[in-house]
Amino acid sequence: MADKKDVEQNAEQTLITLDQLSQTLEVMTCVVDRLKQHLTRQMSLNAEMFDDGKKVAEAEAEERAHATRQLQQESFVVEISQKELEEGSDPKKIVH
Repeated sequence: MADKKDVEQNAEQTLITLDQLSQTLEVMTCVVDRLKQHLTRQMSLNAEMFDDGKKVAEAEAEERAHATRQLQQESFVVEISQKELEEGSDPKKIVH
């Protein structure tokens, strides 16, 4: 009789252990899924930040190009002869 009782207890204990393992696996699966979601969000945010950084760099490059074009349009050359240097400059003729 003792053997039958031991077998039943062992079977019962085995079922409890299997249930616990099943619950543990379910919890671990949920944790892994949440980690996957978190990583996916992080990758998405990083991609957006990279795109934003790229857009800022492009805007800055366009701004520099515009400023360069504007400077080229407004630039002029002033020639000063040796004679003018030797005679000195007239403060009224200074161009800004």
